[in-house]
Amino acid sequence: MLKHIDKIYTFLVTYNAKSFSKAAKILNISQPAITQKIKQLEEFLNTTLIERKKNGIVLTKHGEYFLEIAKQLKECIDNAEIKIQHLKNENIPITIGATSSIAHYILPKYLSNIRDLLNKNINIITQDNLSLIEGLEENKIDLIFTSKQVKNDYLEFIPLFEDEIVFFSNKPTSKYISLEELKKYNFICRENASVIRQEAAKILNKYNFNCDNLKIKSYVDNSTTLKFTIINAKEQFVSMASFSTIEEEVKKQKLFVMRIKDIKIYRTIYIAYNKENKNKFILSAVKYIKDVTSS
Repeated sequence: MLKHIDKIYTFLVTYNAKSFSKAAKILNISQPAITQKIKQLEEFLNTTLIERKKNGIVLTKHGEYFLEIAKQLKECIDNAEIKIQHLKNENIPITIGATSSIAHYILPKYLSNIRDLLNKNINIITQDNLSLIEGLEENKIDLIFTSKQVKNDYLEFIPLFEDEIVFFSNKPTSKYISLEELKKYNFICRENASVIRQEAAKILNKYNFNCDNLKIKSYVDNSTTLKFTIINAKEQFVSMASFSTIEEEVKKQKLFVMRIKDIKIYRTIYIAYNKENKNKFILSAVKYIKDVTSS
């Protein structure tokens, strides 16, 4: 049906003009061209739509029936044109995805400036890393902040900065401790699937230290819950987190940071986009974020 849209439009113009010659003037084509388009449409429908009379044209019974269909099609096309115009005017918001900890503690540093830079609305969604990457692949998300990089020919991952992972406690402790000293504390940890826990374990394994040997008393499934669980505990507990998630509490001395002597623990934060995404604003946002983090 789509390949006959121009013929259906010609049919509507001819009906409204009540004349083949007037329709030809409106469409700026020859009268024989109008006649040919109507004939091709009639052949496609296997019926007669229009009959010529001395005082103009009249629709056949089938022509009257098809007129309602043509009007409905025109209404759908008009609605589609409005949406396409919105697309041309680039009024569609940009969707940015991030894990919950990045969305809460890192993304706000960039968000208002990105919004001002692009002069566009921005939608934020929070998901786990794998769901974010899947959304990027399917072009459901325009841009993601993630701590996980995958090999994919269609996705571009750009490292932004190293996000420090620290041990912290609800009681004052030594600022620098040894790995062996960690074993004396009671821990509340993130779940095994946590990227922060995995990255810390990966680095500490290089020093022949197994995080499973810590005195882990319980697990929580997100950074915010972990932070406030430690803060509100009556006895001393220790855990690990991105420094960005506890920075404010450290300033207020509600939490206290412990770093391992001579060992830096971190995860890399990436910004990623789909190279097939034709939205020109995406690259502007990426460039801005890269410039800010490198300055």
